[in-house]
Amino acid sequence: MLANPNLARIISFAALLFGCLYLNPAFALLGAMMVRLLSTDNPFPVFSRYGKKSLQAAIIILGFTIGFQTLLSSANQYALATIIYICFLLSVGSLLWWIFRLDKKEATLITGGTAICGGTAIATLSPIIDAKPRQIGAAMALVFVLNAVALIFFPYIGGFLNLSQEEFGAWVALAIHDTSSVVATAAIYGEESAAVATTVKLGRTLFLVPLAFGVAVIFRSKKAKFEIPWFVLGFILAAMAGTLVSIPADLQAALVFISKLLLVFALWVIGCEIDRDTLRSTSPSVVYFGLGLWAIAASSALFLIRLF
Repeated sequence: MLANPNLARIISFAALLFGCLYLNPAFALLGAMMVRLLSTDNPFPVFSRYGKKSLQAAIIILGFTIGFQTLLSSANQYALATIIYICFLLSVGSLLWWIFRLDKKEATLITGGTAICGGTAIATLSPIIDAKPRQIGAAMALVFVLNAVALIFFPYIGGFLNLSQEEFGAWVALAIHDTSSVVATAAIYGEESAAVATTVKLGRTLFLVPLAFGVAVIFRSKKAKFEIPWFVLGFILAAMAGTLVSIPADLQAALVFISKLLLVFALWVIGCEIDRDTLRSTSPSVVYFGLGLWAIAASSALFLIRLF
């Protein structure tokens, strides 16, 4: 246990610096998460509000380096794969919930988070189904842990399977829950991979709208309130600007570098917020359900990417 708060801050900050030095979000996430699990409090609570903003800024900046034609090409190429993947995963999640007789609300949160966009989907669906804090915490904890696992191992799996930059980017865009972990994992694999992953992932996020309507109908709820993330529009506008205005190669390289630094910071903030209480709130049955569904998600996503 790290009883000394100053020591916890030093080690956590060192993990952030290490991640920035190697431009690897996994180092920052794991270092911050281990410190938080060994501590009683978040060593840097003041930064909690900036993690999400850092991720959104990183995605928008990345848009300047992609180009609008590339954006449209990636979105069109994997649109059908995305639709098939989401419909298949929602069906599998419903089937597994029925077979194992799990808590309906927890299963809905985890299935929606796995199929669409992790924590964002969970936060959107929670008030619609009137989920309890324990159910929300369990789903969030599972998503955070699985995102961390993907961030560490997926680049190695991609290399072992000899996936191209485009294939890997499209695969992680479907197989990983949260946008932050999708972009960070793809960035580890390569710049082209990050561009493809961001485009496909943001397209996948838009399916949160019909999902929220569908869940509201199933649960007969009138609380289907949601917002399309503003940074999606910012990313598209940035890609258009990058096409209309010729950006020098040196400036493009600088933008990519800044985007990666922001991703490292965003993942570090997430790691600082994963505590022992969050992990303890997850029951074994929920863990098995989430793991099984995610295994199916990752394998089916890879199959669809290879098919299309």
